[in-house]
This record gives sequence, C-alpha cells and structure tokens, in this order.
Amino acid sequence: MEARNRTLNLFLLSCVFLFVCTEVLLSPFYPQFFRKVFGITDPDLTGFYIMTCRLVVVVFTPIWGLIANKWQNSSTLLIIGQCGTGLSCFWMAVSQTFEMFVAASVLLLIFKSSYFLLYTILMQENRKESSGAAASYHAVLQGAIVTATLLSGWVIQMKDPLLIFWMVGTMECALGLVSYFMLKKVDTSEVIDASLQDNSKHSLLPQFLMFGIVVLTLHLAVNMIRPFFTTFTENVYNTDTMTSSVLYLIPSLMAIVSLPLIRKYSERLGWNGYIAATVMIITGLFFQGIETGIVGLILFRCMFGIGAAWCLSKLDVFIFQWSQNSHGDYSKVSAIQNVGLLLAPVAASSIVNTRTISNVFIYASLFVVLHLIVFLWGTFTRERNRGKLQLHKEEKHALYK
Repeated sequence: MEARNRTLNLFLLSCVFLFVCTEVLLSPFYPQFFRKVFGITDPDLTGFYIMTCRLVVVVFTPIWGLIANKWQNSSTLLIIGQCGTGLSCFWMAVSQTFEMFVAASVLLLIFKSSYFLLYTILMQENRKESSGAAASYHAVLQGAIVTATLLSGWVIQMKDPLLIFWMVGTMECALGLVSYFMLKKVDTSEVIDASLQDNSKHSLLPQFLMFGIVVLTLHLAVNMIRPFFTTFTENVYNTDTMTSSVLYLIPSLMAIVSLPLIRKYSERLGWNGYIAATVMIITGLFFQGIETGIVGLILFRCMFGIGAAWCLSKLDVFIFQWSQNSHGDYSKVSAIQNVGLLLAPVAASSIVNTRTISNVFIYASLFVVLHLIVFLWGTFTRERNRGKLQLHKEEKHALYK
C-alpha cells in the first residue's frame, strides 16, 4: 500500500511538473513569440493576451471546484481536463492567425483550470503528511519554473515554435490515459474532521474574506517584484543577461533546496515557524530594494526564497486542515492566487511609473506586513472561537452528569 502511495505521489507530481512547465514555457518571450509567428509587434496585444489568460483561469477555476463538489469524482474531471488540454494544444499548433491562437488558448485554459484538482487529490492521499506533500508540490512547481525558463530560449529559437504544442498536446493526452488507470481507485471523497463538522459556522467559508486577503497579499507581494527584477539588477548592479537570469531564479532554487528543511520542521514549529518565515520574506524583500552589493542581494534573495517556500506550502496545509470542502474551497483560493498574479504586474508598473524600481521591493514587503497582521488576527479569532466552542461543549456535557 505504501509503495502504491509513493508511485501515485510521483505520478501526481510529474503531472504538476508538466502542467507548470508548459504553463510558463513561453511567458518570458511572448513578445518575441508573437512577432516571429504572427508578425505582431504591438505590446498592447501581448498585454491583452496575458490579461485574457489570467481572467479565464480566475473565472473557471471556481467553476471546476463547484462541479467537483457536486459530482464528487475529481479523478474523472481531472482526466477530462487533461485530454481537453491536449486537444486544445493541437488546435494551437495549427493556428494560422493571432485571433485563432487566442481562441485556442482560452479553450486550453478552460480545461487547464481543472488542474488544481491534482493538488487536492495529492493532499487527500497524504492526509497524515500534508506538510510534506505541500512542500514537495511547491518544490516541484519551482523546479518546473526553472526548467521552463531554461527551455524557453530554445523554443523561441525554433524555426516554427508552434511545433512545441504538438509535443505538449501528445504528452497531455498520454498523461490523461495513464491517469485513467492510476486514479480510478483513488478515494476522492471528503473526510471532515469531527470538530469542524460540529462547528460548521467556524469553518473556512465564514472566514473566507479574511483568508482571501491573507492569500492575495502574499501572492501579490511575491509576484510584484518579478516583472522588473532583471531590469533592476542591470540598472543597479550592471549585471549581464545571464547573471540577471541566475539571480532571478534564486528563490525558485531555494524552494527546492529547502524542501527537506520544510518537511522536517514545518509541523514541529507550527505557527512560530510560519511567523519566522514571514519575517524572512519581509526582511528579504525590503533589503533587496536597498543597494547592498551583489553578495547582499544574493543573501536576501535566498532568505526571501526560503521564507516564501515555507509560507506558501504551510498556507496550503492550513486550507486543507480548516476546510470541509477541499475542492470547492481550494478552487476559490486558487482563483484568488490568480487575481494576485493578475494585479502584481499592474501594481509594479504603477509603482515604477510614479516612483522607482527599488520602491517595488519596499511596497512588496509592506504587503507581507499586512499579510502577517491579517493572518495573526484571523488565527487569534479562530482559536478564540474554538476555545468558546470547547467550553460550551463541556458545560453542556456537565448538565447530564
């Protein structure tokens, strides 16, 4: 049984790797891609494409969560999403115009929005080791980003970059076929904690606004610094393109390196570990915006990467511990994450236009301060309500003695 669980985990993480890798494969070179394939030189059209893609994911991720909650068969939905993604890739591969490519991309992302189910299935299959599963997921995610960044230069140099979609579509369809055999015996029914069942009014749903702010502020801060980071290092430290790329990837590499640390100490340290990791993010972000020399920049990039990996993985564990409806709640949280991805470049551009690139790091650190304040307040409120509920139960039990 344990060997089967390891095999299933490896397969699910492989699906995550392919999903993320293909998702961000062209993102560093969209302007060059559209210019080479469709002759598009207008940057506004590139912005329109990215904005459209983000909005599709924001809208359709909760819809998949609603369907998963109603149908109670997330494995089948995931297989449909994988096969639909593969077929959409084939349409993208034969696109003759920019409009046709956008339409195919929208269809692709409608199906691909179901991929959050990979994570919910992974967490449900590892209920006793949720911190380790979440840390592994985020390490694979960051590894996929690193791989995609390295591959993107090769793809954009292809004579016909659209050929890559034939390869991706074939792999997606193949994974859908394998998923049919790997996931057909997976139990995806909800397991509800008894204390949560007795106290549904204190579940994640009534606190969703507060939890949404926690998720949004963290993802907004983490992603704000990305659009202009290489420009920042080139302007401030006079780095070349290769050095800027390596510096850009340091947080992703640290997420992979810190995986054993997170798996070993995340549960032991609990809230204290999360608070310490948040302080690491704040410190790392703030001092990246101050010229400290290249060694100092590397140090604070590493600190930021470890803290972000710890918080992102632990935050996901909190979701699955508090939620009575993991598919529905996580789909909403996933949509909020994408809202953060949508707003981050807009916020960064606004700051750069009105102030300086260095100020982006300062404002990002302030968002994490807000994140920590709301997180601590939400945690305090929840524990206080839990304590009142327990006292109420004891008093009620005493009446029958």
